[in-house]
Amino acid sequence: MTRIANSVGRAYRSELRAEQAGETRARILDATLRVIARGIASVSIPAVAREAGVSVPTVYRHFGTKQELLAALYPHAVQRAGLADLAPPRSVDELRDGVRAYFDQVDSFDDLARAAMASPASEEVRRLSIPDRLALTRRLADSIVPKLADPDRDRIARLLMVLLSSSALRTWRDYLGSSVDQAADDVEWIVRAAIAAARRNER
Repeated sequence: MTRIANSVGRAYRSELRAEQAGETRARILDATLRVIARGIASVSIPAVAREAGVSVPTVYRHFGTKQELLAALYPHAVQRAGLADLAPPRSVDELRDGVRAYFDQVDSFDDLARAAMASPASEEVRRLSIPDRLALTRRLADSIVPKLADPDRDRIARLLMVLLSSSALRTWRDYLGSSVDQAADDVEWIVRAAIAAARRNER
């Protein structure tokens, strides 16, 4: 009897299988966006599975819990909107152009993304995405103004998270009648003022 074995128990990896798994994962996340866009207060895994055309166990195979599914939605939406492709500013001088590019992308969200963001169910997604969004704005704070003390860096990161939210853009545009350029100018001015205040506190 001949025994066939992989060399030293190496795990088999199929590129095709990995690609199919990625496509299924994206289909589930897109389906979740559509379910949320319907304006319901809470998302259910069976509703997502039906919308995606997969079984409930398939959803759980890709996302162990409902919280994991909803937490994955923010990075997926960022990727889907092209926000992940934007080069982050590397200094305060580059901040205005970076903010303008970001707001232009957010402003170009498709109808599905807009409806999902306006839904009551999106509140849970926002809450679950806060750690990822804070980590992103901390990296942004470090790149535009390195060598700040941790409390000041964290304060500026929180400020950036609020200023760069889609709801802040809606406030500038819908309530104040500001253009994207004016909103970007305001964000730059506020961040420069916060950095100046932090520098004064260091003396």
